[in-house]
Amino acid sequence: MIELHRLRAFVAVAEEGHITRAAGKLGMQQPPLSRLVQGLEAQLGCRLLRRMPRGVEPTEAGLALLEEARAVLARASRVEDAVRRTARGEAGRLAVGFTSSAALHPFG
Repeated sequence: MIELHRLRAFVAVAEEGHITRAAGKLGMQQPPLSRLVQGLEAQLGCRLLRRMPRGVEPTEAGLALLEEARAVLARASRVEDAVRRTARGEAGRLAVGFTSSAALHPFG
């Protein structure tokens, strides 16, 4: 299973087109970011980025991953929001029941 931090790293590199700029955006150094992307390539068994003289660009496999990774990361963000809203009582389920004999049994 692909870890979310690897997907975030890959998306940042693919969007920036440059590993060093992506590292800055993510608040990390370039070597660990390069290792994350290389580990993802090893895990998937294919090249995801084409190294260019001035940066990188996604391969066809990388473009496919980029599209899917964006969707997965967006969904993961929505999951976090839903859980937090529910924990604060802003979301959840409310069940209301009614019986026709309720009027015959006043409160108090």
